[in-house]
Amino acid sequence: MELAKRSVRRAKGTGRYLPGLGLSCLLVLASFSGCYLEPGTGGTTQPARTPVLGATSTSQPGESEITAGTVSELTITVAEFPDDLPAYDRDDWLHWIDEDDDCQNTRHEVLIDESRSPVTYKNDRQCQVKAGLWLGKFTGATVTEASELDIDHLVPLANAHRSGGWAWTPERKQQFANSLGDPGHLIAVTSGANRSKGAKSPDQWRPPDESYWCEYATDWTRVKSTWQLTATRAEARALGEMLQTCDDPPDVTVVESDRSSRAVSPAPTAGGDRRYPTCDEAERAGEERVQGSKGQGRGFPKPMVPGALDGDGDGVVCER
Repeated sequence: MELAKRSVRRAKGTGRYLPGLGLSCLLVLASFSGCYLEPGTGGTTQPARTPVLGATSTSQPGESEITAGTVSELTITVAEFPDDLPAYDRDDWLHWIDEDDDCQNTRHEVLIDESRSPVTYKNDRQCQVKAGLWLGKFTGATVTEASELDIDHLVPLANAHRSGGWAWTPERKQQFANSLGDPGHLIAVTSGANRSKGAKSPDQWRPPDESYWCEYATDWTRVKSTWQLTATRAEARALGEMLQTCDDPPDVTVVESDRSSRAVSPAPTAGGDRRYPTCDEAERAGEERVQGSKGQGRGFPKPMVPGALDGDGDGVVCER
């Protein structure tokens, strides 16, 4: 059965989906609402946790990855958007992809996974879903035709960009745009509801179905925590209000960032290198220029400033 296949694939794909664990097992947090902690100095915040909703916690910020066999604390960092963010380009977040080469791209993988009955396909190749039975989470509407559904990035790509994803590598942006590791990351919703939401955050838009608010806010918080994306103060307040609709409200640790209002802080790539949106930002951060293999100028390594033009193809940009 397709449903069984999807469950196995999602479980082994990234190790973040923990079948059978309840919400209380996944969320070991301190309170979201009104608990803003003073930023530390030197770029590292080491807050004393003061739970408002009853949880105690000892993990430090950043220990938020959910992996198979572990129960991890989720912490969300509050920071306003930098004033000089690089422009968002949806094309930078490549989707949908067919990661496992089975001819079903991410959209159709989600449709198969979320259908409450066996799906039917458009043809015998079984690459594209035609029909099934879905519950549109934003509205509670029942849908049987796949064409009436969008696959929604719960945390929209544009919001992820503004919340720190602007500094990610193209590979990490693609991973975020197609992630199947968390069942709340990508969800099937009615097309109209998805267009109503757009790229809005919880302080700007909430699902019409209020019975879904608890799950929506919990999933939003988990996605941001897992991917180490920030939330604005207004966003955090809205999430706190929605979490209060839970029968057993989870506790969330909120850490206030001491990040500056400019997008100058480099984000680590998979190899640990620093990245900047422009060469001017790299210069202001005190990065050392290096000698290119062509010409006599000195510049910055291309991976450090991926958006800069490498005119002579020597891997060094902004040479002078």
